[in-house]
Amino acid sequence: PNHYVQAVNFGTFRVYNKSGTPLGATLRISSLFAGLPASNKCRTVDNGDPVVLYDPLADRWLITQFAISGPSGEASPPNFQCIAVSVTGDPTGAYYAYGFRMPNDYFHDYPHFGVWPDGYYAAAHEFNSIGTAFVESGFFAFNRDKMLVGDPSANYIYIGRSATFGHLPADIDGYMPPPAGTPAMF
Repeated sequence: PNHYVQAVNFGTFRVYNKSGTPLGATLRISSLFAGLPASNKCRTVDNGDPVVLYDPLADRWLITQFAISGPSGEASPPNFQCIAVSVTGDPTGAYYAYGFRMPNDYFHDYPHFGVWPDGYYAAAHEFNSIGTAFVESGFFAFNRDKMLVGDPSANYIYIGRSATFGHLPADIDGYMPPPAGTPAMF
């Protein structure tokens, strides 16, 4: 890509060209979600753990962070995973915005994302509803095909859990996809 995007914990991002020149102002990540319903926390809070990925197979950018519902940034359900996918390969342009309500009442902390041909995959540490005790790690597959075209029915599946920390989803580096049908791994 001709750009890079830098996100900072607790809510901001900025786009740069390859020589390091800023291509606009520093923006709140939540600004990407302004068009979501008022009940969706993604449009109003910037709780943290942002991830920026480039999808080389689609020439798109993905910016994500979690949003929690408690007062003053305290974990409290419902919690959301906020995912914005650029409409084109230009990260300074428009984004399709998704505010996914997370399953169960866990606090989904420290999400890690990966780009794969059949989905955007994520692993998160799942804490109790108030964020004070680790319960398990959760694994997710987000509907990449629908997200790339701005389909509001884009969804995800909760594909499993583990009692241990530190999982990472597979992520494509480069422009050559894996052989057709190769499953994503964690």
